[in-house]
Amino acid sequence: MAYGSIEDRLAIRELIESFSGTLACLDTDAWMQNWAEDGAWKLPSLPEDVVGREAIRATFLDKMSPVKAISMLSYPNNLSIDGDTATGIAYCREIIELKTGDRKELLARFHDNYLRVNGEWKFARREYEVFSVM
Repeated sequence: MAYGSIEDRLAIRELIESFSGTLACLDTDAWMQNWAEDGAWKLPSLPEDVVGREAIRATFLDKMSPVKAISMLSYPNNLSIDGDTATGIAYCREIIELKTGDRKELLARFHDNYLRVNGEWKFARREYEVFSVM
């Protein structure tokens, strides 16, 4: 189910696609544009949220340092939009090739909070939950 205008739902879908696309390019600057200034990112490997763009950037660079190539296919579900905030889940499949030559495939989902900032949807919080690593 999805609640909210078609325009808002499409804009959030495009945000999720931008996250995946800029990740595949390993384009840190473009990837960072997806985040609200005080956004929060939670990964299973971290004990608590990483908060704020600069902390998220540093964590992203650290996590991507062993990565040679990465691809993430992701789609939203359960979007619920209320004014300038929204929540949703984004299911994804991620394939990671490490610089060592090792490869990982993950099935996962994000628990998302979105925030409209100056007319654009941004991630206010993304929590990554992994179901399976192959």
